[in-house]
Amino acid sequence: MFKSKFRSVSILLAFILAFGVIPLTASAAGTVKVVLDGKPITFDVAPEVIKGRTMVPYRTLAEKLGATVKWDKKSGKISVIKGTTTIELALKSNIATVNGKTVTLDTAPVERDGRTLVPLRFLGESLGLWVNWSASTSQVKLESKRTISHAMGQTTLNALPKKVVILFNGMVDISLTLGVKPVGAVESWVQTPWYHYLRADMGGVKNLGSELQPNLEAIVALKPDLIIGSRLRHEKIYSQLSKIAPTIMTADVFDWKTNMAIGAAALNKEDTANAFMADWNKRVANFKAKMGSRLNTEVSIIRFQPDGSSRFYVTGFAGTILKELGLARPKAQQVEGKVVVNVTSKEQIPLLDGDIIFDVTSDYGGDEKSFKAQQDWTSNPLWSNLKGIKNDNYYKVNDVTWNMSGGAKAAQMMLDDLYFYFDLE
Repeated sequence: MFKSKFRSVSILLAFILAFGVIPLTASAAGTVKVVLDGKPITFDVAPEVIKGRTMVPYRTLAEKLGATVKWDKKSGKISVIKGTTTIELALKSNIATVNGKTVTLDTAPVERDGRTLVPLRFLGESLGLWVNWSASTSQVKLESKRTISHAMGQTTLNALPKKVVILFNGMVDISLTLGVKPVGAVESWVQTPWYHYLRADMGGVKNLGSELQPNLEAIVALKPDLIIGSRLRHEKIYSQLSKIAPTIMTADVFDWKTNMAIGAAALNKEDTANAFMADWNKRVANFKAKMGSRLNTEVSIIRFQPDGSSRFYVTGFAGTILKELGLARPKAQQVEGKVVVNVTSKEQIPLLDGDIIFDVTSDYGGDEKSFKAQQDWTSNPLWSNLKGIKNDNYYKVNDVTWNMSGGAKAAQMMLDDLYFYFDLE
C-alpha cells in the first residue's frame, strides 16, 4: 500500500513575477470601470483590455494621485514622478524603469486618440496603490490606503509596502510564494541562513537573527514600510516594532492559509494567493478521491527531542494538513486542545503507533542529541511491536517542510510527499 523507501524532495520554488492578470473576458463584460478610493475615475479615452492587461490613459490617473507627468513626443518617452518614485515608460516598448530599476511589461504602452495608455496594475502598484479586479462588475478597484485587521488589532497602511521585514519562517515562505522578496527576514531554524528550498530566492535579504529574538537595530536600519510578525513570537515587542514601521501580527506561525490571506491583503497579492489556493484545493480533492476508503489509514506524526523525550503531533502544521486531507489519526493521539503531546517514558511507546508513522526528527545542524534519542527509542523492544513498524510503514521525512517552515510552499511539498508515500502518482 505504501512505498517503502524515503524520498528526498527537492523542488525549485517558482514564483509569479508578473504584475497580475486581468482576464481577457473583461472586455466582453462591457466597459472597464476604474474606481479610486470608492470614487469613479472618468477618462477621456476609455480603458482597454489588451493581452489580459487593463490599459488606461496614464496622465488622468497620475494627476489624480498628485503625480507630475512628462511626455516627450519625439521619443515617445513617458515620465511619472511622485515623491521619491520616478517611473519611465516608452510607447511600443515593454521595458520600463522604476527608480532606475528595469521592469519588463507584458504589454507595451499604446496610443489611442492622442492619449497614451499604460498598464494600470503596473502604474498603480508602482505609485503605491492596491489594485484589484472584480470580474462580476468589470471594475478595477484602486486603494491609496488599506486597513489590515490582524491578531493585535488593526493597522492602516498608507501606501503599498515595498520594503517588507518578515519575522517568522512560515511568512518568509509565504511572501516568496506570493512573489515578494523581503528586505530582511529572520533566519531559518536549520540550514541557516535560509532553508535550502528557499535559498535561491533570498539573495540580498538581510539576516535579522532568531525568530525568537529578532535584531531590532538591524530592522531600524532597513527602514521598512511594513513588518510582519506573529503574536505567538513577538507580542512583547509589538509596541517597539510598531514604532519602527506599520506592523501586522498573525495569531500563530503554522496556520499557513490564514497567514497567507493576511500577507496577500497587505501586499496586494490576493490574485496570486487565490490561484495558489485553487491549485491546492484541486490537489486535495484529487488526493481524497484517489485514497477512497484508505482515508481510514491512521497516520502518526512523531519526533524525538534533544532532551531524550519523544512527542506526537495532534495538530500543528502537519497535523492540520492531515486533517484537511481527511486522513484518520490514532485514537490515542486525538487529544483535545493540544498541538503536541510529550512522551517521556518508553513504556508509553505504543502512544506513537499508527498504521503509518512519519518521523520529523531533525537531521540538520549536527543535532546529535535528537539523533541519539531517536536511536534510543527505536532500539527499545516495544518499538518493534508497533504495527507501523511491523508493516514496514515507518518513514523519516523532511522536518523542514513537514514541521519547521510552516509556509505555503512547504505545505505543497508535504502534499507531494503524501502522494508519494500513498503511491497515488
